[in-house]
Amino acid sequence: MAKINLERRAKIGRERRARTHAQIVEAGTMLLAQGPAQALTVDAVAEAAGLAKGTFYYHFQNIEELVSAISVQLGRSFDDVLAPARLEMRDPIARLSFAFTQSLEKAISDTGWARLVVQSSQTPGEFGRSIRDNLKTEIAEAIAQGHMTVKDPELAVDILVGIWLQVTRGILERVAPPELSSQALEAALRAIGSARPKNWSS
Repeated sequence: MAKINLERRAKIGRERRARTHAQIVEAGTMLLAQGPAQALTVDAVAEAAGLAKGTFYYHFQNIEELVSAISVQLGRSFDDVLAPARLEMRDPIARLSFAFTQSLEKAISDTGWARLVVQSSQTPGEFGRSIRDNLKTEIAEAIAQGHMTVKDPELAVDILVGIWLQVTRGILERVAPPELSSQALEAALRAIGSARPKNWSS
């Protein structure tokens, strides 16, 4: 009788579970980009993933847990867009400007991603908290350095996120005009009482 390699079998099992998990997250991501999280159902996700409903529950307890996993993945996609160049900038307004324009350029080039961000913004989750926390850190530093007239970090975050989301919705509804990211940045910086750093350009 052939000897069973238990370690190899366990590894194959882990890889299979990881693939199935990713398959479910991908299906949920696709559906979430098409409609609100409230309309997301286990049946719809299982069907889109080509899996049995029971398989969904093996990986996730409920839809909320899946949406949370999607939010974490979306947050990582933002990090991929913004790092490492953003981290090399010493000026907080330059970092904010870079983040704002680069994420808008990503939305223009990848409308599926843009839809997902807009939909995710309507549901409280890890993604939204992560974005706001990062922005507050940059804004607090900018306020401390006297680079902004708006002195309430929460208000400044609301202004920047609100403008970004509204511009992104416009991207999804019509063809983005040239220089959209640069013009939107100028408007956003004026709204928080700041200006584009002289040594920074998009």
